[in-house]
Amino acid sequence: MNRYLGVDLHRNCFTVCTLREDGQSELRKWSIHSLSEFASTVQATDAVAVEATGNTRYFCRSLKERGCRLAVVNPQQFQVISRSVKKTAAHDAKTLAQFLARDLLPEVRLKAALPAEIASVLQTRDKLVKLRTLKNKINNLLAGRGILIRRASLSSDKGLEQVRQPRSATWKGWNWRFWWGKSGI
Repeated sequence: MNRYLGVDLHRNCFTVCTLREDGQSELRKWSIHSLSEFASTVQATDAVAVEATGNTRYFCRSLKERGCRLAVVNPQQFQVISRSVKKTAAHDAKTLAQFLARDLLPEVRLKAALPAEIASVLQTRDKLVKLRTLKNKINNLLAGRGILIRRASLSSDKGLEQVRQPRSATWKGWNWRFWWGKSGI
């Protein structure tokens, strides 16, 4: 008998809904530390669906030896879960299992390990460059109002607190609450 396992994966735990061909389902929550124990319960005839998240590669690597079908779901394309009014791990896992049983999930391929690591490093670098660009823009915005600060003061909590302190009438007229809230600083 085939089983369809929908997995709602989180950083520290995951919830599995096991849906059998006869319509019976079973829910179980697992710790991420029990992943090898969970993997030992998976059979070669099972199909497992999991949304693509930060630790999906680790999860899939643990199940690869079991010979089961692994369906990695693109959460951007499968919005049944993200738009659901009932957001619980159990409901999400059951939804994945039901759609897997009907072969209605938008699957994605996982990149090989090396290309995935390179892409991750490049994305991180891009974010750091954008952060530096934001600091330069803030520094230039302040300089345009006659407020001169060292650019490095935008890199630490202590420096940011000093930058937030009013220094002149021009400084006091600036809507800092709006700016700090929008920039995430």
